[in-house]
Amino acid sequence: MPEGQISHRNAARLTSALNGVELVRIEAEGPVVAQRIPDRLRFDRVERVDAVGKHQILRFASGRVLHSHLGMVGRWRIFEARHPIPRGGLWLALWTDRHVAAQYRGPRLRLYEPGEPIPGLASLGPDLIVNATDAAAVTATRLRSVDPGLLIGEALMDQQVVAGVGNVYRAETLFLCGIDPWRPVGAISEDEAGQVGATASRLLSDGVRDGGRITTYRSPDPRGRDRTWVYGRRGRPCRRCGTPIRAATIGDANRTVYWCPACQA
Repeated sequence: MPEGQISHRNAARLTSALNGVELVRIEAEGPVVAQRIPDRLRFDRVERVDAVGKHQILRFASGRVLHSHLGMVGRWRIFEARHPIPRGGLWLALWTDRHVAAQYRGPRLRLYEPGEPIPGLASLGPDLIVNATDAAAVTATRLRSVDPGLLIGEALMDQQVVAGVGNVYRAETLFLCGIDPWRPVGAISEDEAGQVGATASRLLSDGVRDGGRITTYRSPDPRGRDRTWVYGRRGRPCRRCGTPIRAATIGDANRTVYWCPACQA
């Protein structure tokens, strides 16, 4: 699932493949053709790749900036330049002499001119991977700034509160903190808010180290394939107490949240 851990993993991989190397070939397909990206980036080179929450930002020597958000289905892939690349769903491919960085099906991919603002980026909350050392304090401060009647299950997914947490990490963070997703933010103590931030930051950072894979639960059975405590486990017994896991849609986005009604009372 492309949450904050994928953005940071992609930033590291894109940096390794592209940084400081001239682009020798560029292909654009599908919905990005109209942007004339191959013409605008010809002979350019990547100077830096950043991750902010669920966003990837590629900064070029020309001052142009490529903004990528993968949504639910987008993906960046890195290939060796000497091999053909998969074409299905390809939106953009950037070639150097040695590598190809290709983006597939990302719903948001736009090249901005030097100095042109990127809509929505300035309003993002603190990235919980970048701010790992003070994630607890940062999250507590941000939660104090929102409507106290807002449900914690909604607030944690609001990228203007904190950036990087998606549906999986929301469910897993609140379970590990023992907090019901339906509790209003005003009923969350300072210590609980800090625990939420620290836990989410740790899980996201673990996801980066695990190559982007989300593994919040590690089965004692080496043959076990489950990787989460509650996410995707509607009706199955809680791993701690045996109570059936519940699931329901929450908030304006109508996303499904999972929780244990006993452990998160």
